[in-house]
Amino acid sequence: MSRFLKLTNFIFNANDIHKIVIHPDKYCIHIVNKKMEGYAFGFLSVGIGTIQSDSSKIDVCKTAHSTDYDLVTDWIKGIDK
Repeated sequence: MSRFLKLTNFIFNANDIHKIVIHPDKYCIHIVNKKMEGYAFGFLSVGIGTIQSDSSKIDVCKTAHSTDYDLVTDWIKGIDK
């Protein structure tokens, strides 16, 4: 099983998938992008930071993106094994 999913226009890490909503003719892939920033100060071992997450959605439609739809279908079937 590949850790990356390669579609026509981009490649993304499968670990970043939050959920996949399966419709009869479309997949809605929700991806979470994680971002961490932090700063450490030399005195008193003090640091500050933030953790943010941003989600994006990729729609893979059977009629508009048939090649990508077949790739995602095969990838999902590989998970079930």
